[in-house]
Amino acid sequence: MKNNYQIVLFVITLLSPMVSAMQPMDESQLGEITGEGIGATFDNVVIHSGNYGDPDDFQIRYKLTENGPETLIFSELRFYRSGATPGQADSGGFFGTYDDPFFVGDLREISESYISSIDPEGDGTYVDENRTHVALYTGFPAADVSQLNRNFYSYSGKRFNAPSNVGSLSYYRGLPNGFFSGTPNVPLGNLEELTTQYEGYLAGQDARLDQATDKFDLHFRLDAITSANVNMNTDDQFIAFVDVEGARLYGTSSYIWSHSRQNEVLGQTEINKYRNNSAPVQADYGLAMAMTTGLRADVIRISADPRVSDPVTQEAAKASILELRDVDMYLPMGSVDQPMTISTVQYSQIQRGTWKNPTYLPASTQLRIEIAALPKEVQQAPQGNIYVQSLSFGDPNDEEVITGREDIYLRDASGNIIATVPDVIHRAFVPKTVIYNEQVDLYNKNNPLNEIPLIPNQNVIEIKGIEIQRMIITTQDL
Repeated sequence: MKNNYQIVLFVITLLSPMVSAMQPMDESQLGEITGEGIGATFDNVVIHSGNYGDPDDFQIRYKLTENGPETLIFSELRFYRSGATPGQADSGGFFGTYDDPFFVGDLREISESYISSIDPEGDGTYVDENRTHVALYTGFPAADVSQLNRNFYSYSGKRFNAPSNVGSLSYYRGLPNGFFSGTPNVPLGNLEELTTQYEGYLAGQDARLDQATDKFDLHFRLDAITSANVNMNTDDQFIAFVDVEGARLYGTSSYIWSHSRQNEVLGQTEINKYRNNSAPVQADYGLAMAMTTGLRADVIRISADPRVSDPVTQEAAKASILELRDVDMYLPMGSVDQPMTISTVQYSQIQRGTWKNPTYLPASTQLRIEIAALPKEVQQAPQGNIYVQSLSFGDPNDEEVITGREDIYLRDASGNIIATVPDVIHRAFVPKTVIYNEQVDLYNKNNPLNEIPLIPNQNVIEIKGIEIQRMIITTQDL
């Protein structure tokens, strides 16, 4: 034991001069630092918690009031490889590789895209150039992967040359008129060629993600205790189960750096105005962030009935289920030109109960999260898109969600009907293309030597071009 102490003291003695010699560096000095940060890969990743109330359950409780019973409870947290049985020894999956790891701790120099008058050295000498920052970079596996266009109609553009059929009953963008009708032959033009190209375009991203990470499933339970249900059983306190199946991230990274109002000075006039009537004024200093998050998931499911987890009663609980299928979400939050900033500000809030005739309280320090207006020199903010292929509400056999029953005419690559499936159930918020492809899959399974092509699926939800023009969130004392 004595020798161990001697070794520790010897190491501390060697390190003491190094520690005492450490000095702070400015951004220009930080920008000269080289290094690739820390890369990490993870094998057999799994998190498992038992059911709520079981001896092996794991709970996170968040008290909403100081003295009351109001509490949010997160439990049953499970994170495991898709297709595996949760709780089993082989349920873990891999996350990151040597060539594409989880990346943290890298210092990177980033530059704004427009030229402005700045004082880079802080000595009163202004120059016209791009402002640069040294940022701390964090990147998940497949951080360099971009979102794909999941709308076949816009992907194919003007390259789709399908003849127009007069007298067709319906028209689906990206498919020839009359494709779903009973017409024996519908000329398909170059539909098969473009479909093959589109499948390859999408499959390329899947192959890239397969190399970076396994698909994972996530499950957790949410309960809420209130003064009204504090003495009731857990079913009365239940809010929802949340399940995400076949999920993995892509294009997910963040840059974090310090900001000081872009070297601008906050004048006393602005400060007084801000304190008097809470007008929005950019904060003095803090952290700046530019983040992007991409998520692919086969299913996102919310179940609002606790009986859905019981094999005996789950059929009765199906009406409580909402499913989003084949989800692709890509959401940017700030950029180097328009960062999201986290700062402290002086804020004069209105005294509670005086909103009609406001009485302002003395200014106090509050937290502000802000995305400032896009500089006029930058023409476009980062945009995100959300695609959801189909939705499912409740029991799929519930007549309330069934919109009708129609024959499905299956066609070969030449557009000829080769089989008819009678009285196929059609459901709300499920595109006709999805229903058609379900029948194609069944046909091909039964006829492996005479398979017919799938058609490009449409999406029931497309939210495109999401961008934040301006955002301010300021905390207040209650």
